Amino acid sequence: MIKVNSFENASAINVGQNLLAEWHNSDKKTMGLGQNMGDGAQFLGTRSFVDDRDCVDAPSTFVSDRVAIP
Repeated sequence: MIKVNSFENASAINVGQNLLAEWHNSDKKTMGLGQNMGDGAQFLGTRSFVDDRDCVDAPSTFVSDRVAIP
């Protein structure tokens, strides 16, 4: 038995003989981190936003030869 908790970034589970032709992946994550430390520290009226003005964050082009399947 195989237990999968999550899939990320074009993951795959393959069993047996496999040919993963034309398998490509492109990924981008926008993350923000912070800390709130101290006695009795708390977040009140928290607001957040992401200013991501890029129209294309990570341009990707995939070119490959045709793979003959036996």
